[in-house]
Amino acid sequence: MPTPFRPKKASGKEQNVYWIRKKVPARYRALVGQTEVWKSLKTTDRRTANARIVAVSEDLEREWARLALEAKRGPDGRGPVAPLTHQDLFAIQRETHIRIRDAHIAEPGTGFGALRWLALTENQDDPGAEEALDQWAREVLTRELGEPPAEAQVEKLKPLLAEARKGAYGDVFRASTGDFEENKKLGKLPKERTKPKVDIMEAFELYCSQPRIKGGLDGPTAKRWRPVIERFVEWIKHRDLARVTPQDAVRWRDYMISQGIAPKAVRDVWLAAPRSVATHMLNALRLEVNPFAGIKVEGVKAWKEDDERGFDPEQALKILSATVATPSHLMSAEMRAARRWVPWVCAYTGARVNEITSLLPSDVQPILGHWCFVLRPEITKGKRLRRVPVHKHLRDQEFLVYVEQRRKLGKPLFYDPVRARGGKGANLQWQKVAERLGEWVRDTLKITDVQPNHGWRHLWREIVRGTKMKPELCDYMCGHESKSGTGARYGKRKVPVLAKELALFPRFKVPALNRPPAPLKRTRRSPQQIAADKAERAARRAAA
Repeated sequence: MPTPFRPKKASGKEQNVYWIRKKVPARYRALVGQTEVWKSLKTTDRRTANARIVAVSEDLEREWARLALEAKRGPDGRGPVAPLTHQDLFAIQRETHIRIRDAHIAEPGTGFGALRWLALTENQDDPGAEEALDQWAREVLTRELGEPPAEAQVEKLKPLLAEARKGAYGDVFRASTGDFEENKKLGKLPKERTKPKVDIMEAFELYCSQPRIKGGLDGPTAKRWRPVIERFVEWIKHRDLARVTPQDAVRWRDYMISQGIAPKAVRDVWLAAPRSVATHMLNALRLEVNPFAGIKVEGVKAWKEDDERGFDPEQALKILSATVATPSHLMSAEMRAARRWVPWVCAYTGARVNEITSLLPSDVQPILGHWCFVLRPEITKGKRLRRVPVHKHLRDQEFLVYVEQRRKLGKPLFYDPVRARGGKGANLQWQKVAERLGEWVRDTLKITDVQPNHGWRHLWREIVRGTKMKPELCDYMCGHESKSGTGARYGKRKVPVLAKELALFPRFKVPALNRPPAPLKRTRRSPQQIAADKAERAARRAAA
């Protein structure tokens, strides 16, 4: 992440207004026309500049990704549309023939029904047939191309559609007499097109470029799902989403399970990614059906009353006690602060760890006489601003003193933009801080049976159930959709009311808070232990 700076004037003196100077990645330079972009942050205050630079930097990355997508897909946003090839038109004839035939062949009828199908195959003199056929051809080509077709293609497709309909009706007529033999004409038509009808990789990029997808083409969703889509294409051996059938989706599910992927991961990642892309194409009228819709995964453990996904009291005490231990002198000041405060803040708010590690000093502010965490929409999963009061135990530990120290420095609470290594939207600094905290809990504190950061959310809800806190307000504070009924969505959550509710949350009793910090105890790992820890981390990533 770049840092704010003040450009020099012609006289050599610095300007008063802070700017951002961001390097343009090589893949975008031809589109942007620059190797570096400067943009005013429109403030003379260092703290405000630090708060704004994060959003401005992300806006620039999104703009560059949008330019790349437009360049690939064409100036109208739909891409350079080439006319369908000769083979593609005959493939459409085959697909249309099969679709009409299969819609009626199971119950073709007898007697009058057989005569009806025979009449349909012979009726060529309907005065409105030509106009209807022209409209039909235009609709098919518009759906295929995403734009109005050329007249030459319409005229070329019309007789093919008429032949497909006639052949399909002939098949249904023969079926009504008991003859279900495959139509020889279909064997002569091409089964495959020269290019994908709906290219799944392009569809994925289009899906990730939507405003509701956090981070866009370089965001966490794209980073997590792109390898999934690529592996699906490699497995199915083509890129045409329109050719994927529900049977293919079932075989894909069974294949991933056979590879040792956990059923929950198959459901939430390996099926969810192509399903979401197909849903987007369905809504854009590029697909007729979503082949992944309704495909379920057996073996996913349902929630149980004794489900242990949160920290137990001993684990929570171990982590909170370790937060006040003397850290290594080799650790950065921000990482030391993250170890000291992030577990406590998560424990008293139920917030997601990334919502805390990304905090700026300006996100901790007094509102109506109560200090609050202001969780901004761009860092929250639910994309809505939340105000969560600061628990009194955090204030008693002088957390606000630390916030003021960072405010004077004009830097975020738990990371330093100066140390950024130019990561993309999916590798932001605060996410790296959260990852290192998780590694600390797993590798150093040896708590491996619970998600090392997410466990606080489960523990928070578990403790809440033992208090008289209102469920609706608890849902709001931890960022869950309220299940208390439609009425829970009405009205604002006033900060004084939230503060009164949070006061009912009990304090964590940690004796280490009352003892002086113990000297750092250094333990050296043997080469064998280092190798074993590395293999264990690799196994956890593979199973995720």
